Amino acid sequence: MKMNNKLTRQDQAARLAITLSVSFLTILTLLHFLKPEFDPSWRMISEYEIGRFGWLMRVNFPIWGLSLLTFAVAFWQKVNGFGGKFGLGWFAVMVIFLFGAGIFVTNPILDESISTANTVHAICGAFVIMTFPIASLFVVSSLTRSKKWTAPRWHLWLFEALVWLSMVGFFASISISNAINPGAGRVGPEVYIGWPNRIMVLIYHLWIIILASDLRTSTQQA
Repeated sequence: MKMNNKLTRQDQAARLAITLSVSFLTILTLLHFLKPEFDPSWRMISEYEIGRFGWLMRVNFPIWGLSLLTFAVAFWQKVNGFGGKFGLGWFAVMVIFLFGAGIFVTNPILDESISTANTVHAICGAFVIMTFPIASLFVVSSLTRSKKWTAPRWHLWLFEALVWLSMVGFFASISISNAINPGAGRVGPEVYIGWPNRIMVLIYHLWIIILASDLRTSTQQA
């Protein structure tokens, strides 16, 4: 009975992680239609916090945080050793930063004025963008060594590779834009970071969804 309860809790947490990630992506997609003034080719998703319907994006970041928290709960008994627990713990810490990104609203990308809210948001965003791949690698490395993991291991490495490629591609887009137009600067209409930003976020969530789906399949088979 205790084992069945444990499996049920894992399944419920995995299902909730999937639901939250899908909700995040759905809201983000909706905002592209509700706020067409933000050109997705060079505007960041954080800017959807600004102006009308901005509350949707301010709620959306905590939804992402909760998807990571439920993911960590679902996988806690599946990972082995310090590395796996460290990766899931890292995700738990990331929840704080995602809530921070929702609470502290960013400036428009071309607004260089200094504000506490913008500074805190930038720190929170940078932490999530740059450390998600590190935490996910710890989790994947642990799962591939775990006898408790019965789902396809190629899923783990495929989506882990995509996570890293998406982050590298996001930062590379800045260098590529400046190589094409040396006067483009760090941000602006000629620095095409918008779609790489969106693709990176999409892949981060697909990583959550695929791994949580694999976990649900394996627990149901058990």
